[in-house]
Amino acid sequence: MAESTNLVEQGNGYTSVSVGPLMVNHELSGSNPKAQTRSAPVWLLYLAVALSGLSFILGIAALAVADKSSSQGGGDPGTPDPGGKQVTISRIAFGSCSSYDLRPQPIWTQGIIPAQPDAWLWLGDMAYLDDSPVSCALAPQQPQCNCTLDFIRYSKNQCMAGDYDYARGRAMHQLAAPEYQAFLSYMCPAWGGGPSGSAAPPDGTSPAICARPVLGTYDDHDYGWNNGNGRLPGKDRFKALFLDALGEPGGSARRNAGVGLQASYTLNAGQAGREVEVVVTDGRYYRDTLPCELRRQWCQRVVAQGAGADMYAWCADFLGGGSGGIDPASPSTPSGSCCFKDEQLAAWCKAAAPSHALYSAACDPTSAVFAATPLVLDTRNASDPAQWELRDAGGAEWRQGDAAAVSRVWPWLAQESPVCEMLGRAQRAWLAQRLAASTAPLKLVASGSVPFGSVDYASPDGNYCSGDDWNCYSRAQVNFLHTVANTSGCVVLLTGDYHYGDIKMVRPGVDQAYAGRLSSAALRQPVYQVMASGMTESTANGCNARTMPCNGTYFEDTVGLRPGGRCAFTGRPHFGMVEVDWGARVAHLQIRDAEGGGVAKTCMGDVTLQLSIS
Repeated sequence: MAESTNLVEQGNGYTSVSVGPLMVNHELSGSNPKAQTRSAPVWLLYLAVALSGLSFILGIAALAVADKSSSQGGGDPGTPDPGGKQVTISRIAFGSCSSYDLRPQPIWTQGIIPAQPDAWLWLGDMAYLDDSPVSCALAPQQPQCNCTLDFIRYSKNQCMAGDYDYARGRAMHQLAAPEYQAFLSYMCPAWGGGPSGSAAPPDGTSPAICARPVLGTYDDHDYGWNNGNGRLPGKDRFKALFLDALGEPGGSARRNAGVGLQASYTLNAGQAGREVEVVVTDGRYYRDTLPCELRRQWCQRVVAQGAGADMYAWCADFLGGGSGGIDPASPSTPSGSCCFKDEQLAAWCKAAAPSHALYSAACDPTSAVFAATPLVLDTRNASDPAQWELRDAGGAEWRQGDAAAVSRVWPWLAQESPVCEMLGRAQRAWLAQRLAASTAPLKLVASGSVPFGSVDYASPDGNYCSGDDWNCYSRAQVNFLHTVANTSGCVVLLTGDYHYGDIKMVRPGVDQAYAGRLSSAALRQPVYQVMASGMTESTANGCNARTMPCNGTYFEDTVGLRPGGRCAFTGRPHFGMVEVDWGARVAHLQIRDAEGGGVAKTCMGDVTLQLSIS
């Protein structure tokens, strides 16, 4: 059993845990790239049944680095090596999307261990807990491919979604993989392997066990539901399953019921000027359903085809299920499970005067007050948005009286946030607070879902939403970008999910092709993103025109986010690394190859770039 840590209550809304080299801070309170690049050998799928370069350099020399130890206090000055010497963490490796099936995972022994990481960060899809072990297209008669379809099990391939016992078996298989066991032994030399007959992982935050920390967050598949959101039944149980697989201590605040698994860690705590703040977010636990306008017309066409249509159950729920939706065309009529909030607020903002007291809170995602308090939009007596009344629902008048009666008047008043959320209002506030409190010169923010995927790419039906990334929640996306940009130090986003790897940079200014979508004119500094997704040939399909076309597809960067060029990505198995030269004050952002662990080539050839920030 993993040992428990000693939680120390802080007065600022989170808990600080001293774990040697780390300070851990927990919260208390259209087209889909991954779907289109999936493949697996048939023999491996049946085996499952039988078993039932990218290099980017950024200078951090002149970023107002505080010359003092971590403001959080506590913790040992560094990771001790077996000889008792202080070790500075300089190489932080990360990755996502292990394997759909049960094939070997040589990346651990052939790529990651040879790269000698000082820390590892999971970015989601450690294991595919919801995937059928067989190809339902080839074996539709298998019981794993037959279920009553609903909004979770929306296709035959998703019949295992939300099945905890099945998910547990898949997680245990990942932990028992010999290559992953070898990796854990390398990161945690005092571990000695799991108990006899068990694949129980070590406590990745304990320096006594893991000289090299193992940290992380989940995404959809290791949350138990492809493209899942906060409606997952039993989500606390699935969260606990992921934390078990990660090796999270039993007493961790991340295990608290009713809250997500977001946390922050200060690497090199006590080493002045060499701290690295690692913030892992939870993009599933609090997430709203997709905004109504993104899939309304498409789902209407699907439902019109009848119950036999693919995605019928999901669309029927989207249009007519759930309990929170309001159709903006008929505000008094409850609609489906889709999130209506962005659409209604957009209509009000278009008609409202910027001088309105709540305009910034409702209409300006770049503002620090945006969506910081519940808002209620009274649409009952007018069809014209200019006549709608927006009120602050956080005031005392809304907290008094019969809450149930108020909710009947405005069925969505109980919503804690006025916008369609990825992180939720409480986690957004915690993230801003955590970043503001940190004096680390380098901040790494982990997101299982991609913050900046195929920005400005529209599918043939004109939709900019892949179905599961931050592009689908555009207001939340812009607010997230400005939250992480408007802090001290250098900020790098780490992400996965898409089954290819690349590096992007969002620059401030009005002249960027993405300025309209990301409101980059208001950014205080650039924000960098490294996406590492696809650790085996199951989830990374290689580089060729058939499996990974670039021009005219979502793989192509048409707005200038990739410093290496429009098609500077890799589809080969890979992982990511942030390698810091503390003497030169330079951080290297890299995609590394699964074979040998060296800097990977892109699908279009080698790319090596250097950016110096003064």
